Amino acid sequence: MDIKNIDFVNLHAHSGVGSPFDGFGYPQDHMDYAYSNGSKALALTDHGNMNGFAYQVLHAKKMKEAGKDFKPIFGVEAYFIEDVVEWREKYEQAKADKKRKKELKDDSSGISIETEGESKSKGRSDINRSRHLILIAMNQQGLNNIFKMVSESHKGDYFYRKPRIDFRLLEQYGEGVIAASACLGGVYAGAYWSKQEEGEQAVMEEMLRLTKRFQDILGDRWYGELQWNDIPEQHELNQYVIKVSKETGLKMISTVDSHYPNPDAWQDRELYKRLGWLGRGTPEWLDMSIPTSLGQLDYELYPKNAEQMWQAYKSIILNQNIIMTIT
Repeated sequence: MDIKNIDFVNLHAHSGVGSPFDGFGYPQDHMDYAYSNGSKALALTDHGNMNGFAYQVLHAKKMKEAGKDFKPIFGVEAYFIEDVVEWREKYEQAKADKKRKKELKDDSSGISIETEGESKSKGRSDINRSRHLILIAMNQQGLNNIFKMVSESHKGDYFYRKPRIDFRLLEQYGEGVIAASACLGGVYAGAYWSKQEEGEQAVMEEMLRLTKRFQDILGDRWYGELQWNDIPEQHELNQYVIKVSKETGLKMISTVDSHYPNPDAWQDRELYKRLGWLGRGTPEWLDMSIPTSLGQLDYELYPKNAEQMWQAYKSIILNQNIIMTIT
C-alpha cells in the first residue's frame, strides 16, 4: 500500500486537562506535535467532559496566526449505560438487598479518574459498570448537542461514580454527532467481555443488537473502532468489529487512542497515571512499578501519522500471527 499521499486524523485522544491521571500533557502539546508529525487535524476526546475545548480553540487561533493550518476536532469519550431508568430500578433492588448494598458506595469527589481495568472486568457489578463511547461534533449543532449531553451526564441519576449518558440522551441530542465504539472499555468491548465465555455466536449476537440500536439512532454516523496495540484481546475485538461490518455495512475507523503528546512522554504518563492512586488503594489491574523501557508496554499512545499507523498495523499483525483482510 502506498501511504505517501494518505492523510490520517486521530479521532480518539486524551489530555491531562480532561482525563486526569490517564491522559498526559496539555491539549496544545498534543496539537503541536500532531502538526509537526504531519497531521492536519486532531480530535480531543477526554473522559466524560469537554474541559479541553477552550485550550483547543485558543491554540488553534495561535497556530493559524503562525501560518499553521491545523483543525481542532471537538469531542468526548462519554461513559455509557443503555438505560438510566432501568439502571435506577436495578440500583433500588440492590439497595434493598443487604448482600449487595456494599456495592453501592458512591464516589462523589468530583474528579473522575479512569479505571481502565474495571471496564474490562467480567465480574464487575452492572450497577457500577459503564462503557466508553466516542462522540465527535460534525458541526455547530453537533457541538451544542455534545455540550448538552455532557451537562446532563453530571445530573441526577446520570451521575453515579462517573458522568454517564444513555440511549435516551443520544436520541434526544444525536443530531450532528458522529459516534464510535471506542476501546477495550467501549460498548462493543462490553459485548465481548460479557459474552466471551458463552462463545463467538453470543458475542456476535450482542454486538449486532447494539449495532442495530446505534444505527437506528445515528444511521451511518455510527462507526466501529479498530485499534492496533499489542494486546491480544484487542485483536479478537477487532475481528468481531470487522465481522459486524461485513454483516451490517458498518463503517470503521482506526484510532491511536493517544494519551500523551509525543513519543518521548510515555514514561512521564506512566508515572502520572500511578500518582492518581496514591492514598486511594492500588487497584488490582494496575502494577505500581514504573516501566523502564517502552518494550514493557503493550502500546504506543502518541499522535501518530499515516505511516506510523500503517507500520503499527503491519507490526501487530505479524506479532499476533493474524491474517486479516479489510475491504
